[in-house]
Amino acid sequence: MRDPHVEAVYFKVSSGEDISYKDPDPLTFQNHLGEYCLSDGVLKVVPAEHFGSGQEACQAIDGFLRAWEIEADLKKNPGTIRFTYSHVDLIDRNPPPPGKPQVVQAVGICSGVAIADNFHFHVALGRYPEPPERFSASEHAQHAYRRWLSYRNGQEPLQAMAYFVITLVERIAGSRAKACELFKIDMAVRTKMGDLCSERGSALTARKAQSAGFDELSPIEKNWLEQAVKRLILRLGEQASGQSLDQITMENVEQL
Repeated sequence: MRDPHVEAVYFKVSSGEDISYKDPDPLTFQNHLGEYCLSDGVLKVVPAEHFGSGQEACQAIDGFLRAWEIEADLKKNPGTIRFTYSHVDLIDRNPPPPGKPQVVQAVGICSGVAIADNFHFHVALGRYPEPPERFSASEHAQHAYRRWLSYRNGQEPLQAMAYFVITLVERIAGSRAKACELFKIDMAVRTKMGDLCSERGSALTARKAQSAGFDELSPIEKNWLEQAVKRLILRLGEQASGQSLDQITMENVEQL
């Protein structure tokens, strides 16, 4: 092709083995990257800019699709939605005259996020997850997200994973107080998370050895810490997106 142009990129839509979709309505929207139509297990993206290959188009769209997957995992269940490159519609904006030979370039292939999750229940969803509007899959958000997945897959204790996320937020900002200010987190939330991470746990899960013995998290405390960690990971992506932030408080920390 003399002037190849990507008219549309197609992605196959899948989910974790314990998640399925039951006749979801089509989902259409647009953003600065292009126009999207998600229907019948296929996502069609019409790029807003010119791309000369499928590889270039995928690279531009990949960050948004990754954010979509991560936000859906955190707000619903891991494996809620996954995108895998399928093909592109490629045209030549300057085709050769009739009778002239035409060379068709190979279209690059990019892969979606593939993450193995282990679950023992089935979720049937009646609609696709909404695309992210205030979440960016920043490098820091992805670091925290991968540690959260490691915990969900039984590869590390909750307290160790949660402490990593807390310290990541604070190192980005420079201190505990600056982190609470930058990421709009009430100090009471940070204090409770730190206490549950550092002062509680069994001999297998506690971050610190306790002279007075071990005090495991109660089911309520465990659930609260899990929700608080997910909220902090989302906040990492929200802050990176440049959108205005609402304060995370003890009253709303569990509202995803």
